[in-house]
Amino acid sequence: MTWTNIKLILIRELKDQLRDRRTLFTVVVLPLLLYPLLGLSLIQITQFFREHPVTIWVVGAGNLPTDPPLIRGEEVASEWLPENQASLVRLAISPVDEHGFCEIFDRFRRAQESEGTLELIDQWIQQQMAQRKVDLTVVIPRPVDADVADASLAPKPNAYMLTSSASDKSRIALERWQSVLNRWQLALFERRLAERQMTMADALPVRFEVMDVARKAERNSAAWSKILPLLIMVWCLTGAFYPAVDLCAGEKERGTFETLLSSPASRSEIALGKLLTVIVFSIATAVLNLASLTITTTFVMSKLSHLAGGPLGVAALGPPPLLSVFWLVLAMVPVAALFGAVSLAAAAFARSSKEGQYYLVPLIMVSMPLMILPMLPATQLDLGTSLIPVTNVMLLLRSLIEGSFDPVLRYSVVVILVTLLGVAAAVRWVVYQFNSEGVLFRASERFGIGAWLSFVLQHRGDLPTVGHALLCGVLILLAKFFVSFGVGVPDDWYEFGRQTFVILLATVAVPAVLMATILTRRPLLSLRLTWCRPSFIAAAMFLAVCFHPAFATLSRIILAIYPPAHDLAALHGLIENLLASTPPVWLLLLVLAVMPALLEELAFRGFILSGAQGVKNQWLAVAIASFFFGAAHAVFQQSLLTFFVGIVLGFLAVRTGSLLPCIAYHAVHNSLTVLGANLAGSQWLSSFEWLLSVGERGGISYHVGPALFMTVTGGCLLYWMWKETSRADIKNFDFSRLGRFCNQLRGVYQDLA
Repeated sequence: MTWTNIKLILIRELKDQLRDRRTLFTVVVLPLLLYPLLGLSLIQITQFFREHPVTIWVVGAGNLPTDPPLIRGEEVASEWLPENQASLVRLAISPVDEHGFCEIFDRFRRAQESEGTLELIDQWIQQQMAQRKVDLTVVIPRPVDADVADASLAPKPNAYMLTSSASDKSRIALERWQSVLNRWQLALFERRLAERQMTMADALPVRFEVMDVARKAERNSAAWSKILPLLIMVWCLTGAFYPAVDLCAGEKERGTFETLLSSPASRSEIALGKLLTVIVFSIATAVLNLASLTITTTFVMSKLSHLAGGPLGVAALGPPPLLSVFWLVLAMVPVAALFGAVSLAAAAFARSSKEGQYYLVPLIMVSMPLMILPMLPATQLDLGTSLIPVTNVMLLLRSLIEGSFDPVLRYSVVVILVTLLGVAAAVRWVVYQFNSEGVLFRASERFGIGAWLSFVLQHRGDLPTVGHALLCGVLILLAKFFVSFGVGVPDDWYEFGRQTFVILLATVAVPAVLMATILTRRPLLSLRLTWCRPSFIAAAMFLAVCFHPAFATLSRIILAIYPPAHDLAALHGLIENLLASTPPVWLLLLVLAVMPALLEELAFRGFILSGAQGVKNQWLAVAIASFFFGAAHAVFQQSLLTFFVGIVLGFLAVRTGSLLPCIAYHAVHNSLTVLGANLAGSQWLSSFEWLLSVGERGGISYHVGPALFMTVTGGCLLYWMWKETSRADIKNFDFSRLGRFCNQLRGVYQDLA
């Protein structure tokens, strides 16, 4: 790789983009104009945000206490309304019971169980309010003091506020009247305490006062720490996507892409040159947006400071702290590299600029959950969240802006490593796209469902394609998602077993088998239902035993990093209750070990992995199948564990070419997990004290020495299988050599013991 060629391509692409008026407008002009125009518009439209008076009809005002008075004349007493709201509350007074409201409400109480009667009363009240053009009706049917004196009537309402939730003015009138009542009732309470020679401190011995000890600068930083990281992510993504589409799909349309590919520069150098160009524009977009937003916010907030606490609820928000700008600019580089690489890979896959624009929505749909997660109040930077791409950078920025350096010192290294790993993977994806002739020179074509189905059925291959594999995985995930809503809680173990079998069969096995039958000419080969030597099956079973301690330890690590939520604990409690019926061990293993191994392997290591191998990279194909295998498990912690188990299963499937070793490994792995969880307290495990022990909560844990030896043995067996199971030697694999290898391992362990 020659950096001179990369530099020349970078300069070429930068000049080309700078000559494009649309790019200059989107990256430079739009950020500088957008926020000032929005701020100016906000200032201009504030003149329309004025409060309007509301009219409140008070019926039976004479029944209210007069000391202190709530109503003075035809208006609310001035001491109960702030000065700026005195003209916003108008009253229509009816000192006596007008139109028999007391009688109506008595009937209302007697007819509470009759829905039809209630509806008629509501319609009559709405008519009365509409005739008088009032927003709220307050009814005091009898003297309030008389109700309080009568203990039998004290629990009942002695005043009513009739509002309409369908009217905004009615809701506003209710809020204003309630604020008036709160002030008046507090004064009335203090007056009556004074009559009994009591003080407020005597009646309420404990009175709390809320005091905000945070400084203004800290409150300002806390507000910006939730806003700016999200905006930086969005700006970097949008700033990278449009130049990436123009650099790839746009050049395909202009016919200049072939000229560039014919130059002395290699595909990797071209890809890196274009990637650096996209990164430059992504960072420029984010920086210009940040500068424009900072200046506009400072100006607009100074102009709108008089509205703080007013009808708009505008808070006094100052400009972002200067140090936070430094952290944001520093974080833009890896974020722009990540989003730039992903955008460039998607743009290289597009046939045209129009198709490339459509890929922005899926990118945003995938990125938004990772961006929204740090916005939740309960989310904080810890070991679990530091392993999540995009989310970890946002949480790190949030801690830096807020000045919380303790989590930064703990997890900044993890965040940097995960981000760099994501950038490296995305860059590798870009280089792979540019090295693929089928991706770069995809012809533009029209799509029709009928034509596509006809083409698929007439040109079926022996094996599924990558598209078929992805479609099958998505269908399985959708089927499991919708079926989970229609499944009830089983009453006993046998119903749980039947339910598990039906769900696995209908949502996992059936889609894979049907797609293999319809979309391929050799369904058995597509599902890897081919025979293999018994030595492979024995090796897979032995490998499952060797790796079980490692996966048990990995499970505990995952649970420590991502503690289970309350719902997961409730699910475990439900399963324990079902297992309390003590089903036979063979039935337990059949439902929880053998049946999932058979049905799940048909789909994930069968059809999906066979189709995913069309990417011409066996490890990428294994990762794709393992991703769907993990995502098919509803619990996040279990999904992570099954992903790594799927890597081992994918290795067995790729190297042996058969599904039988995968089924054997899967069944043994599940059987060991089930037996360890349900036979922890039995005498059967006493003979394995040298290997494992029973924990305080009933689970089992492996001793470090034997567990490490078994894991190393499994690794040696994997390496040995890698060497022995080449495509030419699969059928000539010698079972006796595996036996000699096991004898050698047993001798080594005896010597160590």
